[in-house]
Amino acid sequence: MKIVIFSPHATVVPHFETELEIAQLHLDQGDSVEYVGCQGELTNCDFNTNHDEVRCQDCIGRRCAGLTLLTPAIESRSFTPTSSDVNRPHSFAAVDDLIAFEIDNFDVGYAALSSLVSFIRDPEPDLEQHQDLLNRFVDSALQTYFFTLQLIERTAPDRVYAFNGRFAAMRAVLRACQRTGTDCQIHERGCDKQHFELYDNHLPHEILPMDRRIRKLWSDADGDERENVGASWFLDRVNRVETNWHSFVKKQKIGLLPENWNPNRKNISIFNSSDDEFVAIGGCWQNKLYPNQVDAIQNLVNQMQLDQPETHLYLRVHPNLAPVRNARKTQLLSLDSPNLTIIAPEAAIDSYELLKASDTVVSFGSSIGIEAVFWERPSVSLGPCFYQHLEGTYRPTSHQQTLSFLKADLKPLPKTGALMYGYWCQTRGQKYKYFEASGLFDGTFKDKIIFAGMNSDKEKSLPQKVKREAGRVLKQLTRLRPLGH
Repeated sequence: MKIVIFSPHATVVPHFETELEIAQLHLDQGDSVEYVGCQGELTNCDFNTNHDEVRCQDCIGRRCAGLTLLTPAIESRSFTPTSSDVNRPHSFAAVDDLIAFEIDNFDVGYAALSSLVSFIRDPEPDLEQHQDLLNRFVDSALQTYFFTLQLIERTAPDRVYAFNGRFAAMRAVLRACQRTGTDCQIHERGCDKQHFELYDNHLPHEILPMDRRIRKLWSDADGDERENVGASWFLDRVNRVETNWHSFVKKQKIGLLPENWNPNRKNISIFNSSDDEFVAIGGCWQNKLYPNQVDAIQNLVNQMQLDQPETHLYLRVHPNLAPVRNARKTQLLSLDSPNLTIIAPEAAIDSYELLKASDTVVSFGSSIGIEAVFWERPSVSLGPCFYQHLEGTYRPTSHQQTLSFLKADLKPLPKTGALMYGYWCQTRGQKYKYFEASGLFDGTFKDKIIFAGMNSDKEKSLPQKVKREAGRVLKQLTRLRPLGH
């Protein structure tokens, strides 16, 4: 097989090491492997938006160092920006105009929006304020798309690998492969630090393909073990076990409920989600019920105050939003009603104790909705999610039906769907052979920590440099949550 690994992004841990792993596995099978990486030519980089020269050179150096560990050696091709005759708009008046911008069925606008939203952590970005950055994301997407088309035409690879797929340049690789009928495998984190997962010709965030993967994994599993394995994922979450990402509840005080908690009244807990990762995936993640979470919560709280004022609602703002500063978060924290208590993202209130003590749990697509099903709490899901086609959650089709669910004394639904989801989260992906993770952003490939200049005697005596660079990468990667969170 002729393999091309396309990596126009910075070489960050563990994703660069995953590419080396993939390359070495193919080389072991006698396949030819070509690595395509940016040498600083790309208009914009999700991990270096200011095009800082030092960071750029460090990225190139780390890539060069890592490739020396492969046996036999492979060809490394530089990314060459490709000009095109496409006349993109100089600016976009609104987000709808941006997402409507397509070339050759390549959703350029969505791709650029995904990168922009992830960088600024705002699901409703001010396009005028960020016009320059947005235009660079658009340009980098177009550059990569046309370069990938030309590369495929010249080399006719049997398979292309790329990371994640939702960002500007990376989605360009996937769409170019789809345009030419070339097999494209998207790689991402797996069930834990020692696993990675591949997605066949689709984004890891697409709901229907993920539903099929969850069901197949479940059907192929050992019938005597799968329920216990699925249940273990939910237990790990409550116990703050960090598998493939940070535990968002790690700093919360176990068992702590809000001071005004009254078990003698009806209590409904609402868990919002940080939607910046999924807002620019495409139509499958568009909420058909509400324009946004703030609007939904405000309307539900107001109507419940009128119709059932004895019911109290608790809004647990997602802990991942603690460092975020945007209008939507401000609006959430500003909601006010006698029947509403807001729990700030940094508050020590235990999300799982809140879930278990609630009469009904409301969510907008985060994993807490299916976790409530496992813990036998009635779960009302108001947004798209990977588990939406599995049994277990109440899924209203209108605002009035949502209200009827909140007013009713709902019973927990069967939790088979939750166990299926938990089994997928606990087992998905394949185990690394050559890479061994020591942390979420640390590890060794063939027993070596990879860093720029690692082959020089001077750099070998400076392990502090590696630690410092790992900290820098961590700051860049805090927005790259893996699936299921």
